[in-house]
Amino acid sequence: MHIRVFGLLMVLALSVPLAGPAQAQSLPGGDWSPAAGAAGDNTYVGFVDQPASGASIPGGASFNVSGWIVDTSADGWAGIDGVQVLLGSSVLGQAAVAQNRPDVAAALNNPFFAASGFQAVISTAIPAGQQTLTVVAHTPGKGSWSKQVTVNVGGGGGPVGVPAGATTGLVLKIVSPTSDDLIVANNNGTITGLAYDTRTRAELGIGVDHVSAYLDGPAGQAGSQFLGDATFNGDTWTITWQPTHFNHVQHHILWVYAHSNVTGEQALVQEEINIAH
Repeated sequence: MHIRVFGLLMVLALSVPLAGPAQAQSLPGGDWSPAAGAAGDNTYVGFVDQPASGASIPGGASFNVSGWIVDTSADGWAGIDGVQVLLGSSVLGQAAVAQNRPDVAAALNNPFFAASGFQAVISTAIPAGQQTLTVVAHTPGKGSWSKQVTVNVGGGGGPVGVPAGATTGLVLKIVSPTSDDLIVANNNGTITGLAYDTRTRAELGIGVDHVSAYLDGPAGQAGSQFLGDATFNGDTWTITWQPTHFNHVQHHILWVYAHSNVTGEQALVQEEINIAH
């Protein structure tokens, strides 16, 4: 596999072979453009690995947007604290940032630039036909900088902002565990899912600011047991808990709540789970 690295520094006009499955190529020329609040010199290098320009995306299916970006003027880190994926002015998703990219660190000869990767899972259906995605990277002191990639979306896509098979609004799903799983009674349990509001605006991110889980009853009811608040990676959320605390009974009901910071409304989903005992 070849990972293309575009730099602003003319001295990096050579190919650098790397150990392992990836190889980085350093070429002159940066192609990240100023976006909202951009200030100062354009010192950004990076590339959108997936999807490739001109790639085909099945309509109505989730897809990954991933790559890397570095502010070459950053000291002690890669310089990026957030990445969004947009279609026009609609936010499709928030990416996880600071992902490990040792190939970038090697190509740019800076170990701190290893934490330059980003990845987002886009679960929002977009219209069929040729579409231009915009990846917007944010920096603490120099605003936002963007790069575009054109893709071809197959039939089955829907209006921008509406997840495939879902209605417009606050969306909450439990991905794991399911009712078919037998949860091991240990201290390392995780509950994962998706949460977003299709009516969100850029400044509100995914449109959901809180997800929490309870066991065996709704929040505030006697006998209900609070499991925890979620952490987010884009529109994917995770709650860590300790199933062994509850394995005296095998069958339980999960109650998971999400709060929309777009409208203030709350969504609830439930899932029957089984804990080994």
